[in-house]
Amino acid sequence: MTSEDLIELEPPSPDETASRNPRRLWIFTAVLAVIAIAILVALGPLTWQIFSQKGATLAMPATIGTLQRDDSAGAKETANDLVSALRAEIDLDATTGAIYNDPAAGAGKVIMLFGGTALLWSPEKELDTVITNLADTGDPIKDLSKVDAGSLGGVMKCGVTAGPDAGSSMSVCGWADHGSIALGLFPGRTPPDAAVLMRQLRAATLTR
Repeated sequence: MTSEDLIELEPPSPDETASRNPRRLWIFTAVLAVIAIAILVALGPLTWQIFSQKGATLAMPATIGTLQRDDSAGAKETANDLVSALRAEIDLDATTGAIYNDPAAGAGKVIMLFGGTALLWSPEKELDTVITNLADTGDPIKDLSKVDAGSLGGVMKCGVTAGPDAGSSMSVCGWADHGSIALGLFPGRTPPDAAVLMRQLRAATLTR
């Protein structure tokens, strides 16, 4: 084969090169746009939840409805012990706790509320861990299930401790979202009653 038999290929003209580059750029941009939309659809709700729930504060007011905060030395010591136990299980930026009495419900129906704030990426996982470890240090918790978390969102679960007898059982409720986590102990109350109270306590103590 001689050099005369070879087909001579001419390089593309400047006009042809210019027409191809915008087409490729448009295809590349369209692909990126599709990927970005898919990411927003998948992560948009989660991103909004994190943004709206982070930066929370938790405070224990002196009164919540008919409940009255117990400021005695013994009550404060108990609350501090509960907060210390919580801090040992989860890293929190700020923590607080209080014991509330309910004169309308009679003696013995105190409420122990303790929790803290931080950016939580997996609220339900954190709540399950805290409740499980709480059960490991005392009576087992049975019938733990999700309940309505109310307008503040996140997740809320309630159960009851399996005490040695019916009179020693105690309802346990906890909530967690991307900015806060808290547990409530409700001696002498059923889990449904405790869930109602927990939503009221959350609304009164949590600020975003």
